[in-house]
Amino acid sequence: MNKKIFSLGLLLALFTLPLFSNSGVEFGIGSGYVFYGDKETKNRNKALGDINQTIFCMDALLLMPMNKQLVFSVGGDAVFDFRWQGSDHIYLMDYALLAGFRVYPNLGGLYASVDYALGRRTDVISFDDHDQTQKSCWGNGFKFALAYDFSYHLNSIAPVICASLKSMPRGGSRDNIFCVSVKLSMHD
Repeated sequence: MNKKIFSLGLLLALFTLPLFSNSGVEFGIGSGYVFYGDKETKNRNKALGDINQTIFCMDALLLMPMNKQLVFSVGGDAVFDFRWQGSDHIYLMDYALLAGFRVYPNLGGLYASVDYALGRRTDVISFDDHDQTQKSCWGNGFKFALAYDFSYHLNSIAPVICASLKSMPRGGSRDNIFCVSVKLSMHD
């Protein structure tokens, strides 16, 4: 049911896009840290340690200004946590569809945003002779961000510096994903 409502909202936003005069897109990459909630994932990760680990965050958003202080956004994000030791590895991939609002409080390009996130996580695990792929159930969470958008008054291409926290439920637990990213924002 939640997926249907989210899809309907996304379609409505895309069909009303021509009504927004100053629409734009934003792409970002960064890194961060994931606080896993379930004990099984924590124990698996502890077995490999965090010496050989790479965390990569990325997102893409479609921005539709409603007025100078309020922007509606839709898009998606993904967080990849790669851990390895010799031939053993764990690849944890979190991905979500996003829809929300950002508010510019008239402090230059500073904004705060809140996004509804519909997502899941896929784990690819390889220990010795044991290979396994697990997928979590779809979960409903939220992503909060604080950022500075250098393109806010320019209506051109400029960078955005962003820090975000996404909280995603995983059945009986919750993953919290902290990410710092550099984005490229393009406005009409």
